[in-house]
Amino acid sequence: MCGIFWYKWKTHNIKDVLLTWLKRLEYRGYDSAGMAFLKKWEVKVVKALGKVANLEEKLRNITIDNSFEAGMAHTRWATHGGVTLENTHPHWDSGQSIFLVHNWIIENFKELKQELTKKGYSFYSQTDTEVIAKLLEDNKKDTLLKTVESVLPLLEGAYALLIFSKDFPDEMVAVRFGSPLVIGFNDQKEIFFSSDTQALAGFADKVIFLDDGDVVGVKGNDFVIKSNGKLISKAIEKIDVESLKAEKWDFPHYMLKEIFEQPEVLKNVFRGRVDFKSKTLHADAFRELDKLDIQRIVFIASWTSYHAWIVAARWFEDLVGLDTGVEIGSEFVYKNFKVKPTDLYVFISQSGETADSIEALKLVQAKGGKTFGIVNVVWSTIARVTDMGMFTRAGTEVGVASTKAFVAQLGTLLLVALYLAYKNGIAKPEFDKIIEDLAAIPTKIEEILYRENANIKDIAYQLVDYYNFFFLGRHYQLPIAMEGSLKFKEITYLHSEAYPAWELKHGPLALIDEKNPSILIAPNDLMLEHNISTLEEVRARKGKVVVITDSQAIKGDWNIKIPSTNRFLYPFLTVVVSQLLAYHAAQKLWREIDKPRNLAKSVTVK
Repeated sequence: MCGIFWYKWKTHNIKDVLLTWLKRLEYRGYDSAGMAFLKKWEVKVVKALGKVANLEEKLRNITIDNSFEAGMAHTRWATHGGVTLENTHPHWDSGQSIFLVHNWIIENFKELKQELTKKGYSFYSQTDTEVIAKLLEDNKKDTLLKTVESVLPLLEGAYALLIFSKDFPDEMVAVRFGSPLVIGFNDQKEIFFSSDTQALAGFADKVIFLDDGDVVGVKGNDFVIKSNGKLISKAIEKIDVESLKAEKWDFPHYMLKEIFEQPEVLKNVFRGRVDFKSKTLHADAFRELDKLDIQRIVFIASWTSYHAWIVAARWFEDLVGLDTGVEIGSEFVYKNFKVKPTDLYVFISQSGETADSIEALKLVQAKGGKTFGIVNVVWSTIARVTDMGMFTRAGTEVGVASTKAFVAQLGTLLLVALYLAYKNGIAKPEFDKIIEDLAAIPTKIEEILYRENANIKDIAYQLVDYYNFFFLGRHYQLPIAMEGSLKFKEITYLHSEAYPAWELKHGPLALIDEKNPSILIAPNDLMLEHNISTLEEVRARKGKVVVITDSQAIKGDWNIKIPSTNRFLYPFLTVVVSQLLAYHAAQKLWREIDKPRNLAKSVTVK
């Protein structure tokens, strides 16, 4: 979603740095972008609608030399007001003295705007951000830091702010409250502020992670950090710059590259955690789990991660025998839930910055709940705030439609389930068989990628002649059908829905005809006979069916073959097929696959 960045010049051209950063954040989704450059008492602002390339084109005719000492940049995803230049960041006060960029939402901006209007202020935009600028103007003190501190108590909601002023040209203030923000450093003693740690690759190799309520005052080449009005100190942490880089290699899209990375991603998930020879599991997180008496697990996540949770819930029920609950983060926050000492609340997020999951996490911790995080980004909020957890080791995922991060989540969740199953007394032969079969999963995914991909592409090219699709599955394959449907609609812009195969007669069957194909996920597991019945049921209504299976007993109008495996492990294979199906269909339709319209990589606003 929105991104914010600030840089004070020392060795790099400030315009080039800001442009590079904006391009790195394009994967997150945005509809406009802007910059502001400061030197002494002069500020230049440049804004553009649409792609960063449009902003870059405007900048060709504007001279930003090394006399400009600082600059800020912003990518916007419209929330308050439409996609217009007036609503694009940066924003400013009445006298065009104070300039700022802002992430997230000020909940009480209407009330604040009404009060300011009564005082005679007028507004050029529909944004909540301009309200902050006018509040700063209305509460001006003798330093920029004091001015900002006087306004923060008036704001309700969540925000990350970067602010500078022509009246205080040697100052800059950054604020984090509910929205990610880090300070970056390098050996040249340059300072950066960024809402995305990954975007610092090549600029900074050390960071300070700010926490909610932190206010940073920069003056000259020095800065202070305050929390609750008091000066505090924070550790500077080294980051692995190489792990932040993402290259497309020879693939036409990041999404396809990331689909093909999945065998290696799973090997990374297993590395050091699974000893396939001794059939044992090892992780620091497992030792933390040993200290707990867990009777119930509640999974909290959003959509793609939510689908991973549903698969995991079945593993925890079938293998461990635990009661499980699966909650959508954005809905969980409205519940009047009770926390028990034997509950474990597990939060999963690719970015670790998902807004609804973070809000739910805070509510659980406020009630004393034990929390476990499964995230991909080591320095993210969920990784740092949860009591314990594991990293998915998926590496940087650029494609907005998640692929390898989902498979990495499945792999990590399965290891937790298997560890607890072993601890709870699963039969050793069954445990050993699952571990043995798990070792072969990366190779089986490669079989799909390199042997079946051409067939999947051919089928996908035929499917684009239709407009509505049903993804059908049972038990472990229902969440995979949900994930497959999500991927399909995300990047093809064609309508698709996912249903439990048994539920067709409860309404959806009315829509089945020759114009609405179904994708039936039917591996050779305990549900196969039921899925054969579903196939006949759809065919009786002249519906066309794509069957994803490893069985010779079921055949559709189109057939996609997968390798056979343990019944608990089929989701790793069937989801890769659904990813490729969506990708090739979108490619045939010439969609913008890596950055589908209206979507963002990390959802950081309500």
